[in-house]
Amino acid sequence: MRNKGFFWFLTFLLTAVCVYQLSFTWVAIGVENDAEREAVVLVDELKEKAAATDSNKVALANGVVIDFNKPEAFELAKAAMINQILSEKAEKAVYPVIGSKFKDVKARSLAFGLDLVGGMSVTMEIDVPAFVKSYARSERDLKFKVPFDAAYTIHTTKGGDFIDLFVEQFEKKNGNEKIVRQLNISEVKELSYNSSNSDVASYFHDKIASSMDGVEQIMSKRINQFGVAQPNIQKESRKNRLYIELPGVQDEATVAAKLVATANLEFYETYALTEIQTGLSNANVISRSPEIKKAAADTTKSEDSTKVVPAKPIQSLSMKSTTPGAKKSLFDYLKVEPGYGLGYAAAEDRDEVNEILKRSDIIDANIFPENLQFMWSANMEDIGDGKKGYVLYAVRIPEGGKALVGGEDIKSSVRSFNQQTLQTTVSVTMSIDGTAKWADMTKRNKGRSIAITMDDVVYSAPVVNDEINGGSTEISGNFSISEADDLSGLLNGGSLPAPCVIKQQTKVGPTIGKENSEAGLVSFAFAFLAVFIYMYFYYGKGGLVANIALAVNVVLIFGCLASFGAVLTLAGIAGIVLTIGTAVDANILIFERIKEENALGKTSEEAVNIGFVKALPSIIDANVTHLLVAMILKIFGTGEIESFATTLIVGIFTSVFSAIIISKLIITSSLEKGRKVSFSTKYTHKMFSNFHFDWIGKRKYFYIFSIAVTILGIAAFATRGLKQSVEFTGGRTFGVKMEKPADIETVRTAMESVFIEKNGEKSNVEIKTKSNAFNVEITTNYLLADASATAKVEEKMKEGFEKIKDKSGQIEVTDTRSISASVSEEMWSSATLSITLALIAIFAYIFIRFGQWQYSLGAILGLAHDVVFVLSIFSLLHGFLPFSLDVNQAFIAAILTVIGYSMNDTVIVFDRIRESLNFDKNQHEAKEVINEALNKTLSRTFNTSMILFVVLLIMFIFGGPAIKGFLFALLVGVVIGTYSSLCVATPILVDFTKSFKIKEKKK
Repeated sequence: MRNKGFFWFLTFLLTAVCVYQLSFTWVAIGVENDAEREAVVLVDELKEKAAATDSNKVALANGVVIDFNKPEAFELAKAAMINQILSEKAEKAVYPVIGSKFKDVKARSLAFGLDLVGGMSVTMEIDVPAFVKSYARSERDLKFKVPFDAAYTIHTTKGGDFIDLFVEQFEKKNGNEKIVRQLNISEVKELSYNSSNSDVASYFHDKIASSMDGVEQIMSKRINQFGVAQPNIQKESRKNRLYIELPGVQDEATVAAKLVATANLEFYETYALTEIQTGLSNANVISRSPEIKKAAADTTKSEDSTKVVPAKPIQSLSMKSTTPGAKKSLFDYLKVEPGYGLGYAAAEDRDEVNEILKRSDIIDANIFPENLQFMWSANMEDIGDGKKGYVLYAVRIPEGGKALVGGEDIKSSVRSFNQQTLQTTVSVTMSIDGTAKWADMTKRNKGRSIAITMDDVVYSAPVVNDEINGGSTEISGNFSISEADDLSGLLNGGSLPAPCVIKQQTKVGPTIGKENSEAGLVSFAFAFLAVFIYMYFYYGKGGLVANIALAVNVVLIFGCLASFGAVLTLAGIAGIVLTIGTAVDANILIFERIKEENALGKTSEEAVNIGFVKALPSIIDANVTHLLVAMILKIFGTGEIESFATTLIVGIFTSVFSAIIISKLIITSSLEKGRKVSFSTKYTHKMFSNFHFDWIGKRKYFYIFSIAVTILGIAAFATRGLKQSVEFTGGRTFGVKMEKPADIETVRTAMESVFIEKNGEKSNVEIKTKSNAFNVEITTNYLLADASATAKVEEKMKEGFEKIKDKSGQIEVTDTRSISASVSEEMWSSATLSITLALIAIFAYIFIRFGQWQYSLGAILGLAHDVVFVLSIFSLLHGFLPFSLDVNQAFIAAILTVIGYSMNDTVIVFDRIRESLNFDKNQHEAKEVINEALNKTLSRTFNTSMILFVVLLIMFIFGGPAIKGFLFALLVGVVIGTYSSLCVATPILVDFTKSFKIKEKKK
């Protein structure tokens, strides 16, 4: 083997890098386990402390009061303690050798999906008061402000529809005055100056309802910008809410902030310091004295209104109460400095400046223009002499409140680098309309600053030197690379059509249940061990070589996934299973070729060299077709499809490297040292060597079987259909609080026993813990067609809990809602497009590689046969087997795996057929040569299929019930994929080919 030293070095280097990358996962898990043990000790101490009080309650450091009289108290306190411990360790070195901080270790560790370990759950709601306020002509106009504040107070204390409350309060406070005359409707076609109050209310209601779809789409794009795989987004239009679940999130606070950010970049004119210096000086004088507040009877200054949107007149206002009299004046905190907006303040002084500028006596003094809004810079800026501070700007808000240039005028943005300032920046490209607006704005503001803002924060305030006609600009703001990427991602994700707030943020358990997740991973480990045993049993020392290569391959896969920041899901595990199959298959191909050369009398060295050379075309063809499919699925797929594709792409490269390079390195090194490497054992030496079967002659029986199953499948689709999960249908979700900690499988079994449809089938049920083990979310599509059946479904659910009362205790239903399907039309269309393109790519590659379209036709029809077969089995058997055969996102991953395996098998069989036809020295009939080729490859076909089947069977037997349907689909797929390669694809090739192209033999 040439360049053996280089390949040994490369192997050790790649393995070491991947082990190093995975070490962060091990360290992170170790730290989290230590934190959990420490938390248990601390909670026990808290429990003792609480027991010493009459109330049996104790307050945590974060202000949350834990009532140990309640059963879930221990879990709540434990979760809070774990978060506190890990937060404290975030900046501490935890990696024993290199001293990396915990937050960095966690960021570099392998993340797992919602289905395996759960994640972050966020309930978002359209902020209706903020939405209404955004239309105000002037928020300070008492005709708008007084009824708005009154409606807001009622809405937050007693509930109710804010829009109806606002209309009611407006008519109460202003008589026959029309609301529309207090609104900016210059760009609202649906309203006119004479529109009635009911017209305004209808417009607001319709606008919010239509905004829900836009919010859902923007959230989906925004989450993709985060790099989060397999998010779960469900919509409840009735309450204007989105329920978002995100796996693999390391920094929940940052993600939450990004979710609610409007991402609406706005360009405003500014006031120069000289224009408002008198106002600032007056504010400074006033601030030296205690605040003079208006009499209590004056309700026009409502404190509640400042909580509706990011605070005005200034962002990030402190919530602490103003003390009588300021110890220092405004200029003690705000350093007025020409060239830096109005001035700058240290980080710890911003709140003091905010408190002073929001004082009622300063606002009522009317010392600042009515259209002025104060905004801080997004980041600290260099002031000079080593000083840094946040810069305060005076932004000029146009009449109506809308920016002259806004988010709708932005076409795209990207992180860039300014060669002159050597700073990381964000480059923004305008749309056609935006280019014209931007040119007009810069023309009118030569020599002045323009504030580029988002969410009332100034990211950049460049001075305009000349008119900008190119439709592009650069945002500078002392960004780090990650901050620039985040801002660019938010802008590309799009601005929210309506302001949103987070109503609830918590953690959710794995969708398949903790026990199922753990059982699946343990069974996967045992299945992996079974592969090792089988390979050694069948191929002897050659099997040991394959096992070493396979072990290195798995390390490389997980190491690469961790390096790329991928999130491992159930679909990803399916991709790994397929990767193991193709990796083992590559070794089996090589070993079978070596055995054939040994049988022809070649020496060990010659047999090994020839075996690798002859196996290479088949390995390359199989993996190239895999790679084409995986890349298309990655580009066009979403959710489970993209997760599957990511794992498969990584696995293709690592599998080829491990099978061809590592295996050959070990084998050639052993032979050079005089050690014999066997490729069979005494039990398997002659296995399949004398096997002769007339595959082509019996093809009519195969056709009959396949056609019969297809007809049965079509009939089953027409009569029974597929049993779709809640992910596809939507349903009802119930939040349930239990007296005892939940056992997910016990609750699932109880719910399935009562949620029985009229046809006798069990409805789909999804259960996961929320916040702690005492709270569960139960989602079902039981009686979905009956919109008025919520109460009946809830009664059935309670009936189910009665059956397990000894394990659940008393229950309380805390939440009831209807949810939309989490699998959107966009995902369906992307799945259809990606699979269609993948099939076209397979057809094209096989046609180019084999030179006849009949090979492509046989492969495609074989794949279609396998998919229809699996779908037929699920359609025929759902409701009859003791485990669920629901069609969910994991099922899509299973179908993709079946396609991948079947394609791999078919391409390898076709490669052998082509080779046999090209090198048939006796010029036999093509059918005879093809039969011989199929029989020769049978040992490889059997072993690859057997290994994959055994892996899946062990996982099926010992894995949890929640993943049995997924594994059953894979089991059926492996069997039918093997069958179709021999009995469907090859006969179709024969029947559609009049004559095969044969390479001319060299003379």
